[in-house]
Amino acid sequence: MGRNWAIVVGINHYENLRSLNFAKRDASVMATWFQQEARFDRVFLFTDDSPPIAANSPIPTQPTFGHVRRFLRAQFENIQPPLLKPEDNLWFFFAGHGNRYKDQDYLMFSDSDPGDVEHTAISVDFITQRLRRSGADNVVLFLDACRDESSRGGLGIGEQRHQGVITFFSCTPNQKSWEIEELQHGSFTHSLLEGLRLQGEANCATVERLAQYLGYQVPHLNTRYGKPAQNPYLQAEPPYKMYFILLEQTATLRDVEPLKYQASQAENRGDLSLAKQLWVRVLAVSRGDWEGIEAIERIAVRQRGNLQQISPTSDSSDSSSGGRSVSSEPVQKSFVQKQKEHQQNLVRYEQAFLKEIKRQYPLSQVTRSELNQLQQSLQISNDEREQIEQPILAKKDTENRKRQQEEAERLQRQQEAERQKQQEVERRRQQQEAVTTNGTTPARITRQKFLQWVGFGGAGLLTAVVGREIFKSQSSTPKSTNQPANKSTTISVAEPKYITPTEGGSKTFGLPLWTVKFETVTVDKKGQVIKRDPNKQAKFFKEDLGNGITLEMVEILGGSFNMGSPPGENGRAVSEEPQHIVNVPAFYLGKLEVTQEQYQQIMGSNPSYFKGAKHPVESVSWNEAVEFCKKLSQKTGRKYRLPSEAEWEYSCRAGTTTPFYFGETIITELANYDGNYTYVSEPKGKKRGETIEVGSFPPNAFGLYDMHGNVWEWCQDTWHDSYKGAPRDGSAWIENDNQYLMLRGGSWIDYPKDCRSASRNYLNRAERGSIIVLIIGFRVVCAVGRTL
Repeated sequence: MGRNWAIVVGINHYENLRSLNFAKRDASVMATWFQQEARFDRVFLFTDDSPPIAANSPIPTQPTFGHVRRFLRAQFENIQPPLLKPEDNLWFFFAGHGNRYKDQDYLMFSDSDPGDVEHTAISVDFITQRLRRSGADNVVLFLDACRDESSRGGLGIGEQRHQGVITFFSCTPNQKSWEIEELQHGSFTHSLLEGLRLQGEANCATVERLAQYLGYQVPHLNTRYGKPAQNPYLQAEPPYKMYFILLEQTATLRDVEPLKYQASQAENRGDLSLAKQLWVRVLAVSRGDWEGIEAIERIAVRQRGNLQQISPTSDSSDSSSGGRSVSSEPVQKSFVQKQKEHQQNLVRYEQAFLKEIKRQYPLSQVTRSELNQLQQSLQISNDEREQIEQPILAKKDTENRKRQQEEAERLQRQQEAERQKQQEVERRRQQQEAVTTNGTTPARITRQKFLQWVGFGGAGLLTAVVGREIFKSQSSTPKSTNQPANKSTTISVAEPKYITPTEGGSKTFGLPLWTVKFETVTVDKKGQVIKRDPNKQAKFFKEDLGNGITLEMVEILGGSFNMGSPPGENGRAVSEEPQHIVNVPAFYLGKLEVTQEQYQQIMGSNPSYFKGAKHPVESVSWNEAVEFCKKLSQKTGRKYRLPSEAEWEYSCRAGTTTPFYFGETIITELANYDGNYTYVSEPKGKKRGETIEVGSFPPNAFGLYDMHGNVWEWCQDTWHDSYKGAPRDGSAWIENDNQYLMLRGGSWIDYPKDCRSASRNYLNRAERGSIIVLIIGFRVVCAVGRTL
């Protein structure tokens, strides 16, 4: 396996150009991926505050013209022997401004002068020439440099072709490369990281497949976040490099087939040096590949000037000494043998096509492209391919139409059941209101009285647990406060608009993906609405729990964020530091906290004190929440679990960096907490003294509700008193002998500071049968599936 080096540059601050928002962050996250996930041997990072590169005379890494040029010359100019070998890989990532000057592409550094580009910027040609002198044959450039004064708009960069390298451009020369505030990334880098993390048959291990993924995913992401078109594209010089393996650790045997074909072609042309390089790359993925081993042997013989060639056939007869026979002329395959091999190739293609059709239908653009590659490598004609595919597609179309008809009928029945259910809920609500006037609603609980029952220890530990027994001592029939339940003032937003899945539309886990369009709001420190965004949208699937009860799971796209609270944030605790970048893979999260009707349907019981079908279930231990996930998984055949702390905070923030996802402060028109207390400059609000129905307030930018207040939410992680040593891949941080589990989000009885995105709390996992306080609930995660 070859060595891997990366050079990463990200520039936010420019002296003579408009500064950027997320270019530095793009570079930092890419460097983290190179180091921690891809395990590159060397990573050189150039940002505003990156450390110097160790050398006899340390090289500063602030991304100025002089620093970067000095580095390239010191590392790659006139170095003998070269630092890398042909089988090695050298990647170059740049996020910043670009410019086009005298028919050349230039990268603009922090001190570059747009009035003197030739002498203060570095041409892409200069960079590629130095990188090629490294000795690595696989030099890959990722240029998100389509940024000019008006935004991240290009000035034509990308029109020039750069010889001997693979270049990914973030957009075409006449487009702009967009940043997405909610993701705190450029859309190109966000999609690039997602593609590089894909595993299995859907991986982006080859140059061509990564280019296809970016070509699909970036426009899709821009559409989702309301940005104009942006179309990344690939330049591979020479063209055969588009078949190179980028990530050996994720490549499959199928990925090497096009590379084998190119290696064979090079050998047949007599380009033995190139053929050897390509076969070495094949063997890096498929180490026991006899075809590659024999090819290396043949090339070695020919390079020694020996006219005898090793037979390319694997079934060549053995010599009398037991070795492989060597003849003076290549062994020619008979016509019959060629026909036999062609029939085998037809069977291979049919099997591959059947496998893909079973896995996804209709076929995605990426899969179709992969099948086209396989067709070419097997030398199958278009007519032969059509004869194989047509009967399979006809049968699949019939099955699909039948299934869609059955699904439509089932949805119709489900909608009718939901309508009847809503009528029944409304009837019961009216009955409850009538009963309320007679004083039979649960008594609201003051914070003072609650704190007499529950002691709060250091760093948020609930040092006592309280159960329903406490309320029995109050009264067997608590008296009403004459305040109608759930009748609270909220900030109005546009009604969500649901787009029903279409026939043949996107699916996940075999379930159709719905789309919802909704509005979000942002408030200032006084609690005044300063921004409305009516163009948000999210995708989700519905899990049918039976009896007309559904669970909606929202698609959370993978990304990275700064976990923890920044120094100076009001209410900050030491357990929320240090802030650290976490890379979170994609997953699905419950749109709402698990409700009492959902819990009852799965568990057959309802432990909640504040009753209500649409209220969050509370008084639930960590063990009971895990048991709910287990039973839900068994019922649906899909893996459900509690979120990790990182997944929870990433989802709560939804791309924001403020204390709350709706802005600088919290108000009772946006969340359920103790409104007798304030966070900064907002007025006091309501003190409801109980849970309220889920989804009563506007959602965040991911389409999630009630991430602040109402009930604390269990997470997978065990308690740690800081983030020192915390995982950076979004996984849960678990110590098996630690009995204290994490809670996030705050509750109906908590202070505003306890409801912040970064706020952390914890409680004993409480074995089954223990008494649990009535401020704790949860929501669930479903691991991401393949979306068709």
